Amino acid sequence: MARQNELNEMKYINAWVKEFHPRSHQYPRMRVGPLPEGDVLLGVMRVFPDKILIEDKVVLIVEGKLAPDSRAIGQLELYAELFPKTPEFDFAADLPIRKILLTTRDDPTLRPFAESRGIEYVIYLPEWVKIILDERAREREE
Repeated sequence: MARQNELNEMKYINAWVKEFHPRSHQYPRMRVGPLPEGDVLLGVMRVFPDKILIEDKVVLIVEGKLAPDSRAIGQLELYAELFPKTPEFDFAADLPIRKILLTTRDDPTLRPFAESRGIEYVIYLPEWVKIILDERAREREE
């Protein structure tokens, strides 16, 4: 189920990007974070945002959740901190960063908390996602 959820979330994020940011340069699941000197990579913290977009000289770091999840806030804050230190993104290290939590519904506690940290709380609910969420709700009831 966890793998299926991950696949659904990636499909969800890709649909949002296609609809709202089709001309952006897209970097799916690219690691962010610095590399150490030399060849030692063991223990180096490099993490994977769901999607990095570069559009109009702005970096968008997107974390998508089919259900609102407070963990995404910490993830986005970490990704934004590490992005300028990522060698693969040297060319964009000085660009402004927008942190985006993409989810399917409002959460009156999570939204203001995210926004107070400079994270955009974006609600996107296409019909096919409604079907998936309805199926999950039925399964929980059984």
